[in-house]
Amino acid sequence: MPTASDATRPFTRSMATHVVLWVSLLYALVCAVQVVGVVITMISRLSQRTTGIEATWNPGIPAPQPTNFEASGGPSVLKGTTMYLTQAQGTVVGVPASSIVLTSAGDLVGLLCGIGVAVCLVVLARQLLRGTPFASASVKALLALAAVVFVGYEGATLLHALGTLGLTTVMVQSPSTPDGSWNPPASQTVFFELWPVYVAIALLALAAVFRFGAAREAADAA
Repeated sequence: MPTASDATRPFTRSMATHVVLWVSLLYALVCAVQVVGVVITMISRLSQRTTGIEATWNPGIPAPQPTNFEASGGPSVLKGTTMYLTQAQGTVVGVPASSIVLTSAGDLVGLLCGIGVAVCLVVLARQLLRGTPFASASVKALLALAAVVFVGYEGATLLHALGTLGLTTVMVQSPSTPDGSWNPPASQTVFFELWPVYVAIALLALAAVFRFGAAREAADAA
């Protein structure tokens, strides 16, 4: 009668498992290098607040068509429809230090999550190569991976949102705002993402499957 170990034995010689192992290690190394880059960029931006830093944001400024606009063929915006500028780039002065720090912290948390994901995948790959996929280390790695994805990526989203709120007003030239100010609508600030929840639930379910596999393996060995 086939056992749980028999079903997983091919993974010990699988090229795909080796690829996952080395790609995960490489990804962790890349994330570690990017962490250094984020810290350097944050320090640079903090020192250039008074002279201006390069920024990209969603201005949400309406850009109505001229009243005498006539389409000359091809795709065109329906007359009477108000268009909006959704991306602007420029050198911005006076950016709050808290906004820079929070945004950079969000980037750092996201990268650290990437390292955590890579480490968990390395643990799983090593257990597969050893022929012990249902070891307790695999279950712990899946549980840790679920926590990293949910807590880490939701934390990064929250930090980015708080950083955006710190940048309350960007001065721009717009006919619709005579004072030249732009206040970001609340709908443009995302505080919570759903995908980490779905991924974490899937990982918890997979951990339960691995736990069942461990119990089945123990029963076969008895």
